[in-house]
Amino acid sequence: MNKEFAAKLALACNIVAAEGHGDISLGHLTARLPGEDRIYMKPSGLGLEEITADDIIVIDLDGNKLEGERKRHGEYPIHTEIYRRRPEINCVVHTHPLYCTALGASGATIRPVSHEGVLFAQAPVFRDTTMLICEPAQGRAIAECLGQHNALLMQNHGVVVVGTSIEQATVYAALLEKAARAQLLASAFGNPVWTPDEEVPLKAKQIYHPDNIQTFFDYYARKLERTRSRK
Repeated sequence: MNKEFAAKLALACNIVAAEGHGDISLGHLTARLPGEDRIYMKPSGLGLEEITADDIIVIDLDGNKLEGERKRHGEYPIHTEIYRRRPEINCVVHTHPLYCTALGASGATIRPVSHEGVLFAQAPVFRDTTMLICEPAQGRAIAECLGQHNALLMQNHGVVVVGTSIEQATVYAALLEKAARAQLLASAFGNPVWTPDEEVPLKAKQIYHPDNIQTFFDYYARKLERTRSRK
C-alpha cells in the first residue's frame, strides 16, 4: 500500500467531514492512482473524521479486499462502476450531506445561485431507488445517471461527487454542499435568479481552474489543522 496516497485519502475524508458531509460512520471515499485498478477506500465502521492512513483498505474493481484490516463498505459498486465507465476519474465521494440531501428530496437540482453552483449546474438526480447501492447493476445505473457531470444527487439518500484527483473531488464535495445551502437559503427568501447558462462554463474555468483547486484543498487542510489545534 502506498502510505502517502493513503494519508492523502484519509485527509480528504477528514476534510469532507468538517465541511458538512459527516454522518455517524456512514459515507465513503475512494481513490486510485491514475491508470491503476487498485482502489483505496475508506473502511466501514468509522466516521469520516476518524480516518487515518492506517485505516485505509484496498479493493479491486470487483470489490474484493486486497489489503487492510478493516471491513469494506457494502456500497462499493458506486465507486467501481464509475471507475469502469470513466477512466479519467481517480476519486469518488459518496456521502449524506444535509443540505444536498434536502435539495434532492425536493426533486430539485443544483442551480448556479452562488459561484459554486456553476460546477454542478443541472446535476442529475438519481431516482431509481433510495436503497443502498450494493449490487453492480445498481452501481452501473448510478454511473449512467452521473454521465459526464461532476456530481449527482441521490433522492432521499445523499450525493456522489467525482474528480480526476483526490484534491479535486474533495474540493468539489465541499463546494457542492455549499452550493445547495446557498440555493435553499435563497429560495427561502423568494424566487432566486442564477448565473445565465452562457456564463456557467466561463465562470467555472475562471474560478475553478487546477491551480485554484490545489489552493482550495490546501486551505481546507490548514483550516482542519487549526480546528484540531484549538481542541
